[in-house]
Amino acid sequence: MRQDRDALAGLERIARLKADMEMRRLAAFRAHVEATRHRIGQLETELQAIYRADQPFSVAEARLTNALAGERSRALLAAEEELARILPGYERARQAAAREFGRGEAVQALRKDLVAQARRDRARRGGG
Repeated sequence: MRQDRDALAGLERIARLKADMEMRRLAAFRAHVEATRHRIGQLETELQAIYRADQPFSVAEARLTNALAGERSRALLAAEEELARILPGYERARQAAAREFGRGEAVQALRKDLVAQARRDRARRGGG
């Protein structure tokens, strides 16, 4: 019985290490996703500001505004494409982290059940 508990404790440590590794990977993905979303928000705000002109402007200013808007639009499209590329990996990392965390919890529950069963068996033998 003691060997089983020790084996489960070892498995629990391994599961916790794997879960920690996956959580770190998820955190890195999350940081990248959040940074990309922030960049998208900034670019959208800049585009809105470019087109929000209260005063009439000249043809040269219109060309400059159009060039700036084109640049920001291309940057926005690139950021949205980048986000679309990294979201599937982020989702896989999230699922892997949840799975590994669940394994650690399951092994811990098994070990606790085994310890409780051993206590009950000892109490039964000692009291019976």
